[in-house]
Amino acid sequence: MKKIVVLNERIIDRGAPKNFKPQDDHLFKRYWKTVAPECHLWIIEKPLVIRDSIFYPKNFKFFDRYTHYNGISFLGKLMRVFFWVTKKKVSLGKSVWIHDNFSGNYFHWFAECLPRLLFSESFQNGHIVILPKNLSKFTFVKESLDLMGAKYEFFDKNQNYEISELILTNRIGRISEFRKELLFKVKAKFDFLGSNIAPKRKIYIRRKPAKARNILNEEAVLKVLSDHHVESLYLDDFNLMDEIRLLDETCLLISIHGAGLTNMLFMQGSGNVLEFRNEEDGGASTNSFFNLASELGINYYYLTNKTTSHKTNHADFEINVEKLNDILTTFDLTLKKA
Repeated sequence: MKKIVVLNERIIDRGAPKNFKPQDDHLFKRYWKTVAPECHLWIIEKPLVIRDSIFYPKNFKFFDRYTHYNGISFLGKLMRVFFWVTKKKVSLGKSVWIHDNFSGNYFHWFAECLPRLLFSESFQNGHIVILPKNLSKFTFVKESLDLMGAKYEFFDKNQNYEISELILTNRIGRISEFRKELLFKVKAKFDFLGSNIAPKRKIYIRRKPAKARNILNEEAVLKVLSDHHVESLYLDDFNLMDEIRLLDETCLLISIHGAGLTNMLFMQGSGNVLEFRNEEDGGASTNSFFNLASELGINYYYLTNKTTSHKTNHADFEINVEKLNDILTTFDLTLKKA
């Protein structure tokens, strides 16, 4: 068992959003300066995959912080040991582990899992990405790996596995922590789909009705967007290849806080993003896309709004359409001068 540090941690100083106002400092102040986390991996001979976790029987050790965002409880570990004792094992060849318990989310997959795959790339020698079967239902998982030319297979969490050799990558920090160099590696993997046409489209990503983060006055929002020649689209209607091509042609991406903003990853370097934000929430997850834009060199704009909860993930939004119109008017003027 050997640990290898691939990238050392470093300090990041961030610039302000393009339309930053000092009264909004409470939303961003924790993220003007952050740490780009260390990236390391373990090369482990004959570890076990027990359900959704990695166990090294020689040291009786679970690598649960690599597979679960908050680790696994003591009882959870005992239950997995019982599962290991009572179930037969199946052998797997050389494998690489890049996922955790959040990986079925579009944002986490592209911003965290694929970077884990890429920083382990130079250590792979016939290794295959192994993923739980439940991830096979997310088309973006298979589509992205296929487009990257990665070999992968899905395993059954009701079966124990012994792996001949495992490359176990660490989780890349906490939510909203990224490695710039890895994001650009992910971006480069999909560059062949780009058209090299100067981006001119303005896109608004609509969300289908959900338990939270609905826009209560969306009809009024759509009217303002239409007045500024912004296309309103459901990206659920696109396959990944077409989605990437769409974003390559986009100069302005607009959305409420959510995974759809991950698509800035596929914009050209001159891209711009406008995020509808909760005026009360300056937490880690709500700064994910400000931080992501900063790492990618994308111009980040924001619009604060009243919501039904101070916690963004549980809130519905009332978008300030007057401010939205002002931002889009200013943006269009800037675009004309460019």
